[in-house]
Amino acid sequence: MTSRIGVLGGMFDPIHNGHIEVANFARNYLSLDLVKLVPCSIPNHRKNANSPAFHRLAMLNLAIEKQDGLQVDSIELKRGGISYTADTLQKLKRQNKASQLVFVLGLDSFNTIAKWHDWERLFELCNFFVLARSGAKINKETSQAIKLNDRLTKSNEAFFQQSTGRILFAKEFNNDLSSTKVRNQFAEGKDLHGSLDDAVYSYIKQHNLYH
Repeated sequence: MTSRIGVLGGMFDPIHNGHIEVANFARNYLSLDLVKLVPCSIPNHRKNANSPAFHRLAMLNLAIEKQDGLQVDSIELKRGGISYTADTLQKLKRQNKASQLVFVLGLDSFNTIAKWHDWERLFELCNFFVLARSGAKINKETSQAIKLNDRLTKSNEAFFQQSTGRILFAKEFNNDLSSTKVRNQFAEGKDLHGSLDDAVYSYIKQHNLYH
């Protein structure tokens, strides 16, 4: 039987409870066998990470230590250079030939997808699970560029009928926690035990990160 693997990319600078909630939400909503958390090496459209890759990777491993069905994959860090999602998914596809890949991302990111490097190839490599806040919508330009009406599915069953090119929206996912917010709150000396795994919080304090 074909396995279903979710892919959640990001800077994870640092990994916070919102990331874990997204990964678990996708895994449960779609009955995924596994969700891979893939830390970015060098981003294409934003500034570099505040913390070095080895710190971000260490925090990721701490955060998922007690989480079932989540796995850290350092594929982009090992490759180095600018991290292009199309290249990452291509390699994951080769490594997991008997699996369907589901790329998990928020609507804000999905609304820029037609500007991503080699974006057309993405739709030949995976399906997309898009998390949107209540009332949020895809913008018209993106909808037209990706031919949204031809790709959009209404149910999990329809979503998995094809292994690539399909889109499914979860419209009731509301989580505003961001790594930027976490870093700012750390710099302000606020208590972040409620936003971070305890082991991650201790790691940040131990290594004096985000101050």
